[in-house]
Amino acid sequence: QALTRHRLRPRAPSPRPAPCLAAMIGSTAEDFPVKRGTAEMEALRSWVTANDASRYDHQAEGTLRMDVSHSNLVQRWHDIVFDENMTVGQVKEKLYRHGGTPAQHQELYLRRGGSDTIFLMDERRPLRYYGARNGMEIHIKDTDPHSISLHGGLEDVSQVEKYEMDDETYDKLENSVRAQKRREQAKAEAERRERVARGEELDTVAEEPEEDIEAVKQAIPMDSRCQVEPGSRRGAVAYVGKVKGLKGVWIGVRLDEPQGMNDGAGKDGTKYFECPGPKYGCFAKSSNVTIGDFPELDPFASDDEF
Repeated sequence: QALTRHRLRPRAPSPRPAPCLAAMIGSTAEDFPVKRGTAEMEALRSWVTANDASRYDHQAEGTLRMDVSHSNLVQRWHDIVFDENMTVGQVKEKLYRHGGTPAQHQELYLRRGGSDTIFLMDERRPLRYYGARNGMEIHIKDTDPHSISLHGGLEDVSQVEKYEMDDETYDKLENSVRAQKRREQAKAEAERRERVARGEELDTVAEEPEEDIEAVKQAIPMDSRCQVEPGSRRGAVAYVGKVKGLKGVWIGVRLDEPQGMNDGAGKDGTKYFECPGPKYGCFAKSSNVTIGDFPELDPFASDDEF
């Protein structure tokens, strides 16, 4: 029986995240060069492949174990079990559950070794009609231009939209790791206080009470000239209040010179006040901010003028 034989024409190149991975799609081990290593590696190779010649000796009659590759996927499926009486149409239905390509969008090619590749054209013919044997490879060509597996749709996890939760919402959850840690800390603190009450442990120095925001705002009015330590940096008060990720009340100062650590934004990117440029902003505790007559310094003034 004459069979039409031809080599599988390569697909047009499509944009993929990693060119080296694209080069591997549809390739077999025979397509890659064999590098001989040390004597130890050769001994290991011989041990691993020692039973290759007899690996099919005890399988059921009429069954085939073949590898499967896909035109859009890097992954391969090893030793998929088929029956030699399965028709090409039945094989397509089986492979749909592996690669996700519907049967009507599959073109199957049987790679029988080396350059011997044939197109499984007639869906009514069984695998034995095409000379399928153990160890051969069935290659799936996905003809769907909108296939979900195209361009890494089933393998490139960077394309998956990640769910992100803001810190305030996460802090309200009762079954989170943060909530569990809070409960453990509260329990440990209660046990420590009990030991202190029984005289088994000395009490530690209590933490400094948190400042009242309104009191701080009255003592440090907005737009007041000030000097910030360390460094005797001068500027104007631009913000008084809480800063996300930090404890207590913080003073945001718009500096006269770029001697700060930010541009009026916190570590999470939240903008608290405007600055003329990078490093013109800083946050400081009220104890490090002195309100008074601190005019902007002239960098070109002589020492006699101060």
